[in-house]
This record gives sequence, structure tokens and C-alpha cells, in this order.
Amino acid sequence: MKNILNILPALCFFLTYKLAGNDLITATWALLISSGIAMTAYYFMYRTMSRFQIIFICALLIFALPTIIFNDTDFIKYKVSAVNIILAVTFLVIQFGFKKDIASVISGVRNPIPDSVWRKATLATAVFLLFCAGLNYVLAFRLPDLFSGITPAAAEEIWVNYKTYGNAILNVIFTMILFFWMYSRLDSSEKAQLERLMESMTGKQIPSGPENSEDRKNGK
Repeated sequence: MKNILNILPALCFFLTYKLAGNDLITATWALLISSGIAMTAYYFMYRTMSRFQIIFICALLIFALPTIIFNDTDFIKYKVSAVNIILAVTFLVIQFGFKKDIASVISGVRNPIPDSVWRKATLATAVFLLFCAGLNYVLAFRLPDLFSGITPAAAEEIWVNYKTYGNAILNVIFTMILFFWMYSRLDSSEKAQLERLMESMTGKQIPSGPENSEDRKNGK
């Protein structure tokens, strides 16, 4: 059910855009309304909301409302870039500013990954998010300038396709690569604890393994 609620806004946005004759303003209305319904249903079903969901809904309000009020699609096109930049900065500040890791902050479960590995993973994630922010900007605003054969209407349709599933596919590919890279650098005990951490972050209530802060500090 969680997965359905998570993909509902994007699905409504995409279908409305296509059914409304590539009308991005109408699709933004659909995105705003469906996101409100999905978030409300999620809260009443699970009595909680993640920090990522709060960031998402705040960014949506900031960029969707001006899109509708001023009838200007540029606002909603900036949203993907803005969210990625916010997440990248948040990851870097928490890891290198507050000396904490985002996984433990979100899940409440001790992160078994050694600090040396996790710092590299955090930096790689921030760089990836900034790359996605830049890619979204290029697809949303620069395609007709870069490729003379692409009209503004065609560029907008390309951006809608990217926003709906292209960005998600990139995130899945990057997450898989990063996970397997980290996994290959753990011992058997750390691997078991990481699996519990991933299950916890996806919503399963599985207790964490025994604490061993000394090993973590030593990077074992």
C-alpha cells in the first residue's frame, strides 16, 4: 500500500498531462490534489510521515502553487532540481557538519557501515543528486537551445517523461550500485545489520543488531 501511495501523485500527473492534451497547468493541479490525498491517507494509515515526505510536500506547495496562480510552468519545472539540491545539501551538512549519518537519523537504527565507507557513500550520493538537479534543469529549459530540431512543446514532453519515470529509474540504478559497493566492503556481521537497516527504512519493524560502537569507530 505504501508503494501505491508513493507513486500515485506521479501517475496522476503523467496521465492528466497526456489526457489533457499536454496541459502542464492541469497536470500540476492533479499532482497537487493527488499528493494531498496520498499524504493524508499515508498519515492516517501509518500515523507517521518521513522527513523526505515532509520535504516533498513543502517543495510541491512552494513550486506548484505559483505555477497555478501565475499560470507559469517554469515554477513546477524547477521543483525536481530544488528537491535534489536540498537533499544533497542536507546529506552533506548532516554527515560532515553534524558528524551524523542520514540513515541513522531517519530510521533510528544504528548504521553498521564503517565511517570511512559511509562518508564516501554520502559524498557520492550528494554528487549524484546535484547531477540530477542539473540534468533536470537542462531537460526543462535548455533542450531547444542545445538541439535545434527540438521544439519547446517537444522539450516539455521529454521533461514530463523524465520527471515521471526517468528520474526514478536513475535513482534506482544509482541506489543499487551504491548498495552493492557498500555491501562488498562489509564483514558478515555488518552485512546482517545492514540488511536489517534497509528493512527498517522500508517500513518493516525489525530490531537492530547488538551495538558495537568500538568496531564502528575502528572501521571494522
